Amino acid sequence: MTTTGPATGPAPATLVGGAPAFAGRLLVLERLGLDTYGLADRHTEPGELRSLALLLARQAERLDDADQELRRHAALAIRRLERTRSGDHRDVEQWGLLASLGRDIEALATRYHLAVEHLVMAVHFYRQATESPAAGATASRHAASRIRSSTTVPVAGVEVAAAGPAVASSPARGR
Repeated sequence: MTTTGPATGPAPATLVGGAPAFAGRLLVLERLGLDTYGLADRHTEPGELRSLALLLARQAERLDDADQELRRHAALAIRRLERTRSGDHRDVEQWGLLASLGRDIEALATRYHLAVEHLVMAVHFYRQATESPAAGATASRHAASRIRSSTTVPVAGVEVAAAGPAVASSPARGR
């Protein structure tokens, strides 16, 4: 993916691959070298890795939403402060538009920081699951269990489950 300068608008963002990338997508790109778009498609089989990929993409999306909202509110505050600086004092009247905007920005900043913490934790768990030797062993166990449950091999007229448990049989005793 190529990263270019910021996109313009009320919430300018860095462009990655032609699409605006906000904090969540950028954090995943930086830490994992993977894009959140299609992350779950890397793990086609249902299971832990696919669930972690979906969780990671969802957390990145939440952070992106919080980032965009925080940027929009900051842009609004800047516009209102610019008007005040140029002598238009409508926004500093008795109902306190700037004060309420400040409280909104603080609440959004708190939401943003919580989303960052959750995404960093999701990135950590995803990295741990995909880079650990246990991830390969888990995939091998799943593949082996599918083979055991679905494959049979004919042996001398008897069907025996492949890689199934050995059953010791003793000759029938007459009583």
